[in-house]
Amino acid sequence: MLKRFLAILTLSCAFGAVSAQAEEKYFDYKDWTVIISSFDTGEDLRTECTIRTGGDGMPSLGASISNGDALPPDYYPELSLNESAPRGTTTLMQDGDPVTFTFDDGTKIAATTASWIDDDGIATARTQFLNPVQLQALQAMRHSSSVTVSGPKGEIYTASANGFTAAYGKMAEQCGFTTDGVIQ
Repeated sequence: MLKRFLAILTLSCAFGAVSAQAEEKYFDYKDWTVIISSFDTGEDLRTECTIRTGGDGMPSLGASISNGDALPPDYYPELSLNESAPRGTTTLMQDGDPVTFTFDDGTKIAATTASWIDDDGIATARTQFLNPVQLQALQAMRHSSSVTVSGPKGEIYTASANGFTAAYGKMAEQCGFTTDGVIQ
């Protein structure tokens, strides 16, 4: 009986340790969601901060950074459009396609597309800026009410910037970096 009790206690502690190792928090700011994931790497406690809008079958616009990465003001999270297609179909964005982020404040930023089939057989695509313009893109989001991403065949997605500033501020707070240059 004592062995059984100790086995159950050991399993309970193990499950408790696993749940303590990975924790997610969500915050919504109008059209934007902030996802804070904390996890133990075995060497230290890391926090990954993601902001995004869209999804639910449509592309999503977002940015992500970890407190283990280089952080602002040395490196800013990259705004990117992410797309997944139903199994057996292709994404609107194809590998190598040029795309343009057009912010309603007048800013235009060129990007390209990387696409692949993920481990589950789902077609996936993601934009990548052509040069280090992360800060410029974040500043344009701050001063815009929307951004439209267009490719060779026309408009791919229009995202609202409504709530972006608050979401970016929460991301900065949770991952421990300054909002200088983007919000202030």
